[in-house]
Amino acid sequence: MSGLNKLMARGFISPFVHGLLDYPLAAVLIVLPLVLAFDDGAAKWLAFALGIGAAVLAVGTAWSTGIVHVIPPLVHGYADLVVTVALVVLPFIVGFADHTTALVFYLVVGIGGLAATLATRFEPQMKQAEPVLRLDRAA
Repeated sequence: MSGLNKLMARGFISPFVHGLLDYPLAAVLIVLPLVLAFDDGAAKWLAFALGIGAAVLAVGTAWSTGIVHVIPPLVHGYADLVVTVALVVLPFIVGFADHTTALVFYLVVGIGGLAATLATRFEPQMKQAEPVLRLDRAA
């Protein structure tokens, strides 16, 4: 797994830029299927669920753009890989590949997200905080 970890740390997109892009991606996944009026309900609700997941990743990743800082950046990267590949294959697996609008949406967002994920340098951007309280042994 360390070989894959090294690959994930070699991108040219900084964690800050990727973190900023996560918020509009989540909005696109949540809102656009409603605006585009997908013919297939499964396509709409799958995109909505993936958008909620993207929002959780954006808010929870331990980067300066995150709010909660509980998800390690490398875990975020692996989750992005899984979700973006899922966006590309879901239309064919779930069966809405014949709905052109949903198919194009999923392929464009999935391939774009996969490219951005593979181009991101997944390494901790935030430094570990120093302990606030240090206990020394009594002499």
